Order: sequence, then structure tokens, then C-alpha cells
Amino acid sequence: MDTEPIALVTALVEAGNIDTVYRDLYVGRARTLLSPLMSLEDFHHSEQRQKGLAELPLAVARALEKGDWPRVKELSLRADAARQVVADEATRFETARGVYAVIDVALDPFCQSLQKFTRVAAKDLPALRTRIVEQLSTLETSDVPWRDFYASRRAAFQTRAPIAAEPAPGVAPAATSPESVRQAAAEALKTGDMKRLAQLADLVPTVTSGASASKQGSKTQTLQQPSQQLTASWSSDTLARARQLGLGSRHLEPRADLAALREYAWSPSADESRRPNIKQVTLPSGAPDGLRDRLEVLMIHPLANSGGARHLPPFLGEDVLVEDFPDLGDAQQPPPSPLLTALELPGRRGLPREAIEQALLAHGARVLEKELGLDPRVFRLVCIPSDVHFRLGEAQGWGRQPCWTHFDGYLIRMAEGRVRFQALAGGDVRYGGLYDLLGVGRDYDSDRLIARFAVVHRERMVAW
Repeated sequence: MDTEPIALVTALVEAGNIDTVYRDLYVGRARTLLSPLMSLEDFHHSEQRQKGLAELPLAVARALEKGDWPRVKELSLRADAARQVVADEATRFETARGVYAVIDVALDPFCQSLQKFTRVAAKDLPALRTRIVEQLSTLETSDVPWRDFYASRRAAFQTRAPIAAEPAPGVAPAATSPESVRQAAAEALKTGDMKRLAQLADLVPTVTSGASASKQGSKTQTLQQPSQQLTASWSSDTLARARQLGLGSRHLEPRADLAALREYAWSPSADESRRPNIKQVTLPSGAPDGLRDRLEVLMIHPLANSGGARHLPPFLGEDVLVEDFPDLGDAQQPPPSPLLTALELPGRRGLPREAIEQALLAHGARVLEKELGLDPRVFRLVCIPSDVHFRLGEAQGWGRQPCWTHFDGYLIRMAEGRVRFQALAGGDVRYGGLYDLLGVGRDYDSDRLIARFAVVHRERMVAW
């Protein structure tokens, strides 16, 4: 068995579980490298062998009970042979499971507002960053065709991950208030600890400026925006290809009035007693009351995008490619779609989110690169984000039919001490139309659910 490709695939899977916004690219590369050793078809055959092996002892017991010794011998030999085959391919099978059977939702451990759900303590983040940087450095040297991608992601972690350094022994943490630093300094002076006093003196300017900044807004990390406008200049070739797939180009104007409402979004530090009353929130001028219902969902629940980072709509200027067909009524059948064919999806209605996410994971990057001529490191194919649907919906006539649309991302809940993810959906005229936003089971496959896809900037999914 060639261990080098297996080691590479294992490293890619681990990197994708840490660098979650780019997980689809890591998994896609892992599929390419793993396929010569174990294809998707081989993996499914191996699954069947394992299932059959688990059932053989019961069949042997039945034959033994009947005294059917020829059958006992036949089944015993078959079980022994199957056990040997399964043992020989055990390493490849377990590696393949992490590539071909990805159904979990991986949250970005560096998205600090989701720390309650990632359960990665802040003190563990420096070591985790060191780990991903080491993995990416190894991949740079081992997987030369993708060297540039690994190098860019390594640089992102080295320069952008918001990880605070551990405080020096005896020094108050950087988050300490100016008053507590003064008290610590007085204590150091009283005990004659001049070294600590000097360290605290260096800390004062940082703490003072940090306190000043916190007065201006304590949700800096929560409210962080992408670094630039999410605009694009689509080539004529890309636009022609997009139209063949049923995608139309749309430009979204900046909405500072809606962006200002982000301050009311769910916060990990706010309990129900400190949460603003939705009735007291001032909506933008001319906003319909339905917007208040949607905002309440954002205030009560944390949301994550399909990249595993915190979902807080940027409301910047943005260019997207989106499936722009009309919403479907009860009796309407969706038209044939080359995009669905490219994603190897059987239709548009009644798809559970798990099936959609698996299809996007397996084929999304290929559709971008081969079908649209776009760089999957810059763009991503997703279920239409809820804010894109909301901003385009009025002009497109969406939200006027009794159907839900799959939205990118998940609503996060805690149940019995476990993190639960519900797929975002909305847009049903019976429950608020364009302002309707809810979470449904990831295995929910009602015919009232339709899939609508969009190409967006990957940058909109980054939380740090």
C-alpha cells in the first residue's frame, strides 16, 4: 500500500476540519489523491463487505441451529475470507470515510463568537494555529501542484488569526481594566517587586487604549466585516456559461441601514435578561414589520454559514451569480436544470440539506472551475444566502408562494448538552414571505423545500 498518498489525504482532511471555510477544497483535493487507491465506488463496495461481514455470524448461528454443517462450513470460510479483505483495506477505508462520507458540520475553531459550540478554549488556539501552519507547510512541500493554495492559507493563519498571546507570569492579562492595573502596580510597589511594576507600566497604554475602544463598541469581533466590497467583473465567457447553467448576474448595493442592525445579533455574552426587546429596536425608515420578525431570529439564535464561521450578513456592495427562476407553486414542476445535472442531484424539490451539502462538497469546486471558469479559491457555490435572497427577492418576485427555499448555513441549538444544527430555510408566503427565516432538520425532505443556488465570494464566509 502506498502510504504517502494516504498520509497526504489524512493531512488534507485534518486541515479541512480546522480551516473550515475552505474545507470543500481540501476534501476535493483529497478525493483526487485518494481515488487511485480507493475510488468512491470501491468505498461503497467496502461498506457492503463490512455490512455483509457483520451479518454472517447470525447466518452461521442459524445454520448451526439447524444442523446444516455444509452451510456452516461455507459461511465460516466466507466470513474468514471477508474478514481478511476488510482487515487489508482497513486503513484505506477509514481514510476514505473522512473523504467520501462527510456529513458533519465543522465549525471554525478560530471564530471566537462560536467558542461555546466549538468547545475549543482560547488558550488552545495558539497550539491549534501552530498545528495548521505545520500541516500546511508539510502540504506545500509534499503536494507541489497545490503549493500556492497551501502557502496562501498558511499566510492567512500566520497574519490574520485573532489569537492573543499568553500573559507573562505575574502580569495582568491584556483585557484587564486600567483601574485593576493601577491596583496591581500599587501592590507591586508595596512588595518591592520592581520587575513586575515595570511590566505593568508597559501594559498601561495598551489597556487604556483597549478600554477606550471598548466604550465605542464591545462587539468588534462579532461585527467584523469582510475587508473589501464583494464586487466582481464577470467575463463575457463566464456570463455566457452561467446563463447556460441557469445563473444570472446580479449586483447588490450596500445597505448600511441593514448592516447597522448587526449590533442586535445574538451574542455569546448576552443572556435573555440583557437581550434588547425586539419591540424597542428602531428599524430603517420604510422597513416593513416583517423585518422585525427576521431580526428577532437573528437576536435569539446563533447562525453559522456552510463554511462553519459565524453568519452575520455583510450588506456590502456585492456581485453574485444566482439561479433566478420564479418560486414554484404547489402544482408547478421545476424546469430541467444543467446545474443540477452538474451537481448530480436528482431534482430541485424535496432534497434534504445533507444531500445538497454532499453534492456541493463533491462537485461545487469543479462546477466553478470547469463550467464557469472561476477560481474556487475566490468564489464558492452555495445554497442562496438568506440575505441575498432577501435583498433580491422583491424585484425577483420571490416569497409569494407556499414553499421554502434552502438558505446557506445553519441555525445552532444546544440540546441535552449537545450541539445541534438545523438547516436554514425560508421565504414561504404563509409565514412571512421574504422575511420568513427558520431552521429545519438536515434530513428534512418535504416537497415544499426547493433548492436555489448562488455563486458568492468566499470572503463573505470568513469570520476573522
